[in-house]
This record gives sequence, C-alpha cells and structure tokens, in this order.
Amino acid sequence: MPDLPQTDRPAPKRRLLVVLSGGGWHRQTVRFLEQFDPGEFEYFYVYGHHSGNHSTGKLPTPHPGPRLPMHYIGPTRKTAARFITNPLRLALSFVEAFRIIHRTRPDVVAVLGSALSVPLLTAAKLFRTKTVFIESLTRVEQLSRTGRLLYTLRLANRLYVQSPPLADRFPRTTFAGAVL
Repeated sequence: MPDLPQTDRPAPKRRLLVVLSGGGWHRQTVRFLEQFDPGEFEYFYVYGHHSGNHSTGKLPTPHPGPRLPMHYIGPTRKTAARFITNPLRLALSFVEAFRIIHRTRPDVVAVLGSALSVPLLTAAKLFRTKTVFIESLTRVEQLSRTGRLLYTLRLANRLYVQSPPLADRFPRTTFAGAVL
C-alpha cells in the first residue's frame, strides 16, 4: 500500500466560549483566561447585551475573538413588572443560547459567576459540549444562586470554587486555588 501524502495543515484549534460579565467577575474572567496560551483556543465571548452603563460588550479581553450578544436576563429589582419581563427575558436568553451554541460549536463553555450561565450551560449540555462553571471569589460560605442551581441540576461538568470550605460543603465541586 503506498504511503499517503503528509499534509502540513495544523490541527484545528479547540473552541472556547466564555461569558463576559462586568465588575469583579470581569477581572476574574480575564485572570482566568490569561492562564491560557492565546494560540491554544479559538475564543468566543458572550456578553449580556442591554443598554445603559453596565453593558459588557466592549470590555477588554486577553485573547482576540468574536463577541456575541445575548439578552440580559434582567434586573432582580422588586417591581411588579418583573413577573412579566424577567420570564420573557429568560426565555429569550434560552433561545439565544441555543443559537449561539449551535453557531459556534464550542468544545468547552466556561463561565465565571454569571446568570447567563444557566441558559448557556443548558444549551451546551444538550449539544454534549463540556461545561465549566467557576464560582466567584466572593463566595466563601455559600454558593451563589446561579451556582446552587447549576450544582443541583448538574449542568456543569466541572464546578470550581475558590474557597476550600465551599469545596468541603459541596462535594461535587473542586477547589483548585483562587483565580486572583
């Protein structure tokens, strides 16, 4: 049998989809991503799109990659309208999450402490994509509401905490040190 010709094509990069959130979450996400070689992944960034000063669409990232807007799930302020608007925004976020996962076909979805993780990790699990959730550094005694939901529904293949007592309290979590 003749030898097949060798090709010099590099292996395709794995795709990493990351959620960008504002404030301290953004700083922790950037620190997390700085641990990766820029050439290791093809990066995709999802951000909560909404108007106002808290928009995360233009936040800096350590590695280049397209930014994909996803509807902001909504404020949790106690207004009468929240019973209508928040479920509608959440439903829209699930639809957008499925579109994003279908379009980007990531190998891994990584989220650091954002409510957008619920629709994204749900969609990723249905597409059999590996999922990682990193609980915020500020959570030292109890998982966040998002963390508890992901933990209970087992939507994250890996759920990392940044506090050893949290890892002791929630046995399906992993403590691997702090991001910052």
